[in-house]
Amino acid sequence: MKVLLHVNYYEGAGKFEELFKLIRAVGADGVELRAKRYYDMSKEDYLAMVEELKQRNPDLELAFGYQLCFNNDADTCKKDFEDFVNFLDWAKEKCGTKLLNMFTDNLIAEGVDYYDFSVNGSAIADEEMYARHGEGLTRAGIELEKRGMLAALESHNCYIHDIATSCAKLLTYVKSPAIGINYDHGNIFLNKNGESIDQVFELLKGKIYYAHLKNLMRTRDFKNWMATHLEAGHIDTGKVLGKLKNELKSGIFAIEYACSGDGIIAAKRDMDYVRFLRSWLGF
Repeated sequence: MKVLLHVNYYEGAGKFEELFKLIRAVGADGVELRAKRYYDMSKEDYLAMVEELKQRNPDLELAFGYQLCFNNDADTCKKDFEDFVNFLDWAKEKCGTKLLNMFTDNLIAEGVDYYDFSVNGSAIADEEMYARHGEGLTRAGIELEKRGMLAALESHNCYIHDIATSCAKLLTYVKSPAIGINYDHGNIFLNKNGESIDQVFELLKGKIYYAHLKNLMRTRDFKNWMATHLEAGHIDTGKVLGKLKNELKSGIFAIEYACSGDGIIAAKRDMDYVRFLRSWLGF
């Protein structure tokens, strides 16, 4: 398995040289970057910088987070899809990318706070929306198949693909094997409707293409939470990783730093923890 750092360990304009230095320093196999956040650069300058960094680090795996929406008007969706196809060509040719971490439309109920996760996302999706997203993702999957690439929809709050139940349902509408799930228990853990680790693997068996590992603690009423180091253990990362051993289709997972603070020391501590777990679990 390959272990990526998420860009949020050391994110921001002017930090990319240091980010790639950090990847080397902690012994990660690559990085998940953002596809549509250009910081203080133009899109063209950002992509050129990433391409140049890849040329200097040809052995590193580059994945990208990409949002493709289906709830907009027809002309906007058509243009967005064209941009997506063009991005795939660039990522495949210039970065050797095999995997995208994908998102669809933000779903936040009117008058509801973003952080009320259990009443946003899939809680406000109807059958028509599942069908529309499924059709759009099928088209996206066909383009990915042509290029030998995979995409994984992140289990992320305030999207139709938030908890395992909705992820599994959405995939019944997707008619392409190139589309699976990026399993992030840290997000599911924050949702009142979220499933246990065992339930996630039952619901998504054979559909987990990628994974994010991060640790979060929350209050029992789900009203407050904060991110901590992986080793803090509020989420049983050892159990997650052990189950991923035989389920992770891409063979790639990322560790993520979902809070502010010293991402450099966090990356070292989290990578050391992952190394220990892999040794403990025998892979």
